[in-house]
Amino acid sequence: MGKAPLVSVIIPLYNAGNYILETLESVANQTYTNVEIIIVDNASTDNSTMLAKQFCMSHPQARYYSTPVNSGGPALPRNLGINVAKGRYIAFLDSDDVWSPDKLACQVNLMEESSVNFTCTASSLIDENSVRIGKVAKQETKKTRAYGIKSLLFRNTITTSSVVLSADLLGDHRFNESAEFVTVEDYHLWMTLIALPECQFKHIDRTLLDYRHMQTSLGQKEGRYRFLARSLLASSMFLVQSKQYTLMPISLLSHLIRAVLLKLKGLDS
Repeated sequence: MGKAPLVSVIIPLYNAGNYILETLESVANQTYTNVEIIIVDNASTDNSTMLAKQFCMSHPQARYYSTPVNSGGPALPRNLGINVAKGRYIAFLDSDDVWSPDKLACQVNLMEESSVNFTCTASSLIDENSVRIGKVAKQETKKTRAYGIKSLLFRNTITTSSVVLSADLLGDHRFNESAEFVTVEDYHLWMTLIALPECQFKHIDRTLLDYRHMQTSLGQKEGRYRFLARSLLASSMFLVQSKQYTLMPISLLSHLIRAVLLKLKGLDS
């Protein structure tokens, strides 16, 4: 592969004192070692700030930044991280998720050996105590699959903490920082990038990420419907910006099906 390219790992941080060290150690323990860790603290009020700073003191590849006030979502700290990143590749990791040790090696090797410039992976769920929820997919498969904007319009199958992409592909594109886009800012960006003619996307069917499932408002009736409405907003905004209006039925059908399923599950009672 030649000289290993630098990967910039961007971690937005807000009140994740119970999890941030586990997250950071999962980056420090990667078998792929040419990384810079960019922590952007979104005005945390717990011990997250202290823990992140202590980690940076003992890990020279890590840098700490902070926002003066909380932005209300991860889009702004992610964008700030992108703006200072120096890597050929950009990786995203939320402050409570955990990477498998060979995650970056798997993705960077694929991208360096092919024309692929946007990758994501499969993930498993863990709870607040880092215990896996349900069965983990078999690890031995190295299959990849590609899908385009039509599939993504039907449903977001890209987990943000699994993404590694080329800084050249990302270019000037950024996460939408509007309050209305909180929880779907990533979905909008993935649609925007995958629609680019130069995008070469692959989904790696290996479970290389532990995604932490929290008991938050999204598990309640109002939260589920709010997320669904914002998802529809994100896909509609993409279609307006890209002028691909003929694809609107795909998004409408998907969101209608999900709304009906929510109702059938009794979440509106």
